[in-house]
Amino acid sequence: MDWAPYKMLMIDATAHALLLVDGVNNEVLAEMAYPDLFIPTTLALTADAAKAYLPAAGENGSGALFIANLHNFSLYQLPIELPHPTQFTLAPNSETAYLVDPGGVLYALDTVAMSLTKLGSPDNASCVGITADTQAVYTAWEHKNSGSIAIFDNQGRLIKEHAVSGIPTNISLNNNRILVPFTASTFTGEGLAIFDQNKQDDSIPAVITIQCPARTHGLKAYPCSVAVAPDNNTAYVVNEDSGSITIVDLSKTAITGHISIGRSISNLTLLPDCRFAVATSNMFADLTLIDLVNERLLSVTASTHEILSPIAIF
Repeated sequence: MDWAPYKMLMIDATAHALLLVDGVNNEVLAEMAYPDLFIPTTLALTADAAKAYLPAAGENGSGALFIANLHNFSLYQLPIELPHPTQFTLAPNSETAYLVDPGGVLYALDTVAMSLTKLGSPDNASCVGITADTQAVYTAWEHKNSGSIAIFDNQGRLIKEHAVSGIPTNISLNNNRILVPFTASTFTGEGLAIFDQNKQDDSIPAVITIQCPARTHGLKAYPCSVAVAPDNNTAYVVNEDSGSITIVDLSKTAITGHISIGRSISNLTLLPDCRFAVATSNMFADLTLIDLVNERLLSVTASTHEILSPIAIF
C-alpha cells in the first residue's frame, strides 16, 4: 500500500512519555518523558509543528503545562502554578492558551509573560469542550439536562451564548462554522449542531440527527468528536458508544454515510492524504486504522501500553 509520509505524536501513559512515531514504518523517533506524578489531559500542536503543549493534572487539584521541543526532542515544564486543566486549547499564535478547571472556571495563560488570568465561568455548568481562533474563545457547556455554547473575546468578555439541543459533548471550529456534537437529553435525541457565523441570525443552528445502524438494544450513539477533511465540507462524527462514524456533508447539512467500526472509539485524526484516519479509544487505550474510502476498519494496535486519546498527526 502506498502511504504518504506522516508522523504521530501520542501519549504513552504506561511509559509516562510523549512519543514521536514515524507513521509509515511505526518507528519510535523520540521518547520524551514527563513526571509520573502527572496525568496529561490533552495534547496541542503548534501550527508549525515545532512544539507540542501537554497540559497535565497533578495531585490535590494542581496542574502543569509541559512543552515538547520537536526539533531537539526535549520536554520541559513551564514554571507557573496552574489549576487542574480539564479542558485546554492553544491560540493560533501559540503565545496564549485557555484552560478550564473542574469547577468550570475559564483562564487565559500567557506563555510568554508566564501569567494566568481568571476570565470567569457560567453558573452551574461544566465545560465539555474548548477551542479558539485569533478573535475569540469558543466553549461548550453541559447544564442540568441541557447545554449551551459560550463565545468570549480574548479578554474574557462574553460575546454570545446560544442554547444547544441535547447535551454537548465537545466543540470544534471549521472556518466560520461551530460544530457541536451532542448526546440525548430527556427531550431531544443525539446529533450534530452546526452554528454558521456567516448567517445574520447565527443563534439557530442546523441540527443533524444521528441514529446509527450500529445501535442495538437501545444503546446510545454518543457523538463525541468531529474531524473535518481539508475540503471543509466532509465531516466525520465519532460515535463513541455505538462504535461508528457518521459522515456528514456540511454544506448540505446531510448525512452521506456511516462507517461501522465495531468497537468504541473516541477521537479521529485524518492522515495527510485523507484516505485513512487513526482513531483513539478512551475505553481500550489503543489505536485503530480506518480506511475512509472503502469505509472499513483495517487494523488495531497490539500493545500492552496505554495510549491516551489525544494524538496529533502531521
